[in-house]
This record gives sequence, C-alpha cells and structure tokens, in this order.
Amino acid sequence: MDTAGKIEELMQLKSAPSSPARVRLEKLFDENSFVELETFTKDAHVITGYGSVNGKLCFAYSQEGAVNKKHADKVADIYDKATSMGAPIVGIMDSAGIEVKDGQNALAAYGLLFKKGAKASGLVPQISVVLGQCLGIAAYIPMLSDIRIMKEQDANLFLRSPNVLKGADDVGLNYNDYCSGEAHATRTGLVHRSYKTEDECLEAAAKIVDLLPSNNLEMAFDMPTADINREDPALNDLITDSASPIDMHYLISSLADDYNYFELQPRYGTCMICALLKLNGYTVGVMANNGSVGINGTQKAARFVKLCDAFNIPLISLTDIAEYDKVSIENQNLLMVSAARLLSELAESTIPRINVVVRNGIGSGFLLMNSKYIGADIVLAWPTAEISLLNETGYVKIMHKYTEETYETAASAYNSAEKGFIDDIIVPSATRKRVIAALEMLYTKRTQTVAKKHDCI
Repeated sequence: MDTAGKIEELMQLKSAPSSPARVRLEKLFDENSFVELETFTKDAHVITGYGSVNGKLCFAYSQEGAVNKKHADKVADIYDKATSMGAPIVGIMDSAGIEVKDGQNALAAYGLLFKKGAKASGLVPQISVVLGQCLGIAAYIPMLSDIRIMKEQDANLFLRSPNVLKGADDVGLNYNDYCSGEAHATRTGLVHRSYKTEDECLEAAAKIVDLLPSNNLEMAFDMPTADINREDPALNDLITDSASPIDMHYLISSLADDYNYFELQPRYGTCMICALLKLNGYTVGVMANNGSVGINGTQKAARFVKLCDAFNIPLISLTDIAEYDKVSIENQNLLMVSAARLLSELAESTIPRINVVVRNGIGSGFLLMNSKYIGADIVLAWPTAEISLLNETGYVKIMHKYTEETYETAASAYNSAEKGFIDDIIVPSATRKRVIAALEMLYTKRTQTVAKKHDCI
C-alpha cells in the first residue's frame, strides 16, 4: 500500500476549492469548527455537517442542486444526529427543485425530509435560511421550521409560480410582489427576518442559535450580568400623555442585558412586537403592544407564544391595550379567530409568565396580553396604569347606573391591586430589576418536558 501516495491524494481532494454551499456553512459556523459529513457521497447536491455556532453544537445542511434520494438521506442523517444530541438544525435553502428523472423516488425523498422535520418539531430548534430558490414542494421544508430567514431579493419562496396563478396577469403580479424575502417579511408574514445580503442572513441565523435553547429540555443561559439592579430614570418620563404612542422598543432595550434584543417579524403585524433577549443571562421572550391589536399582530403573537412554550422560554408581556383595530365586517371573523388563538396559546402554556401593565389594560383585549385572568404568574403595573372592563366613555355611559365610583378611581392600578389582579405597583425606572426578581423566583416553575408541537403559520 502506497500510504504516502494515498495521503497526498486525500490532501489534494481536501484542498479543492470550496463550493458556494460549503462556503455558506463555513460562514455560519465558528471559525475552523465546521466538520463535513459524508464528504465523498456523490450526486447528493447537498453539503451536511456539524460544528459550533457561538460555542454551541449545531448541525446544518446547505443545498447546491436538485433534491433526490441521496440528498434526502444525507439531510435525514443530520436530523437524526441533531435530535439525538439535542442540538439545533440550520438548513440553507437554494435548490434546483425536484430531480424529475427520479420519478416517485423524488416524492419519497421529500416525504422523508418532511417526516424528519415534523418529528423534530418541539424537540430541537429548526432554522431555515432561504438564500436562493425554494419552489414548489420544497417550500414545505422551511414552513416546517421554527424560524425562517430570507434574502430580500434574488431569493424566492412559493408553492406555485405567479405565472400560473389565476388573475396574476390582471393585477401585474410579479415575483418580487409575491414570493421575495421582502414580500414575505412585510405582506405575508411567512419569514421572521429578511436581509439584503447572504452574510446578514447567516449572521442572523447564528444569533438565533445563540438565543434559543439547544433543545426542549434546556434553557438558554449565559453568565449573569453585573448590572442586575440597573435602573433607567428615562422610563419615568416615557409616557407623556394618554394618547401618544409609547416607545416600546426603547422599553424593551432598557430591559435587556447590554440593551440588545432580536425582534421577530418586525415589519409584519406591527401593532405587536415580539422579541428575544437576554435578561440576567437567560433568554426570555417579550411580547409588547402599543394601543390596539389586530389580525396580523395577534397571529404573530400566538406563534411567538407557542415557540416560547415549546422551548421553555419565559414570557414577558408589556401591555398598553385600549382597543382592537377597526376592521371590516368580513375581517371581524378573522380577528376573532386570531385573538382566540392567542388566548388559547397563553392559557395552555406552562412557561413562567410575567405581565407589566405600562399604560392601558382595557376591555377584553387585556386578556390577550397575558393577564392574571388567564394564568400569568406575576402581574406588575406602573402607577399611571388604567385597568378596566370599559374605556372611560363606556364607563360613564353604563356604570353610572350601578356605582358612584369615578372612572379614574375604578380604573386605577391601585383598585386592581386591591382586588388581587395586580401583584405590585412599581416605579417605571425599576422595571428591569423587578422583572428579573420575578423571573428568579419563577425559574423553578414545574413545566412539561414532552415535545410541544408548534405550527408554521
């Protein structure tokens, strides 16, 4: 055996230029940590492997051609390893569709991928990064994942081409309007973030891996912060009057370690903000609204609550709700469904839940924001908060028949606290440290450890 010759041959093979699919994986993983698996499997059109992302074990695959049986087998092996090790999976989507010459074997290949993705749901985080074409039956793959990130242009995600959709020509529908990352991030809500460049997409995927727990039995935790008692006097002046929007993004950053948070679907359902952040080293989810809620916002929030519940991520809601969005008669039905779904997800969740009533908690909409009525563990309120079944106009018209109590007195946070619906009234500047204190108490809350399946839309 010519050992030296074989080693030289291997070194030559290893030193061959990296394919674009492999380069993408190397950008995703920590430097020099990516290890390719099944390196010499030919004609599979996909690169698979594992490594570390921000120091955490992660498995990934990157497509570089049509899906066939070998392609599916390689990806399925990655899923098996990831679920066994309890580690996240990142899929980079850029396929040439289905390998038609495989016939029914091609359908079997996709069926295997769907089965593995469905079985991994609720066990380990699945993150899809769409950087090229993800068309037809391939579009189901990212829809089975937890987080979807997409390049704004030069990437397409659709089940049927705009060219064959009924009425597409009449309205001048094109690919950018219908299936680009920009369209899905703003109009359909099918992707959680979109970016202009591939590098930004991969950086976002790495950030999500860092924020989410590795599996459903763990909690995402870094070293505790040194500024656990940090206060923010600016919060005392955050509310200027009863009508102006509150800068909820500022409040979220004020809560977060290092003032950093990662918002999901920031350009869709904007009446509701859903974000992941670190709080005293632990990953938590924040759900915040600003005045009213609508269909898209409640749909977004329901999905977010289910994601948090699936991976044991504590939930903090920042509440300012006075009304529902004004919608058409037809959309009233959709709002009922989406709002009821959010209520259901909250009521069924087993994670630690904290609600901070910042300004308004009015009417049935207050139930949607993680109120004590549907099982919040701790409810805090700022001293100017108003909590009432009716707004002031409705109260004056109706309640005067039954009580002489003024709206200001009846809706005050102190009145709710006396009735046991509010645990404490806090100074706004101390919100961060009071929330951290509540979470410290709640971290030992007993939770289910079985996989909690979540849906994609």
